[in-house]
Amino acid sequence: MRDELISDLDAFFGKNYSNFDLISALPSYEPVTIAMLLRSGNRVTDGQNTVNERRKICYQPHKDELLAELKERYVDNSFTYSFRVAPVRQRINSLFAAHSKGGALILRLVKRYGEEPAHMPEKLGITPYAWKKILRGYFLPEKVLLFKLCLTLGTSREDGYALLKAFGAYYDFEDARDVVVRYLTEYRVFNRDMIDRAFEEYKLKKIL
Repeated sequence: MRDELISDLDAFFGKNYSNFDLISALPSYEPVTIAMLLRSGNRVTDGQNTVNERRKICYQPHKDELLAELKERYVDNSFTYSFRVAPVRQRINSLFAAHSKGGALILRLVKRYGEEPAHMPEKLGITPYAWKKILRGYFLPEKVLLFKLCLTLGTSREDGYALLKAFGAYYDFEDARDVVVRYLTEYRVFNRDMIDRAFEEYKLKKIL
């Protein structure tokens, strides 16, 4: 099962990871022309998309070697706090509201997926005080905390997108962590051991 997980994840990663500076610097990287791409049976109509697509790992002649090199060299140097203080106007508004719009969405999702709101601070690794402030809108969750919510609750793709959008976050496919989390949520892989295995395979800092 674990071999199948990594095989599927590698295929997804090869099609979506877009840090072309890193990809092109790997020893096994070879330039792929548009003609080669079209000959392989890929019908691409947008010129810019064609340029970007041909630089993806999945189109490389030695994609397995290239991906192995990337895994070996990749350094996860990303760091963010779990939340940040909201702008002044939003903090003032939070004094007069039980929940912010984003906080209300979080609560709906927590309840929809069968969790108790009171248990979420411990599951997410934050204090009850911070949890209360997030729900009211005084604190804004950073992307890493939104990812934790998605993986902890086991959200659908649509609910995960809605959660990210509510706080101005998005998947950045130049970041290996974002690609791995997108795979896990896209294919509903929420088993903790499998999540840990996926993070370990790409040498990513665990977020759960």
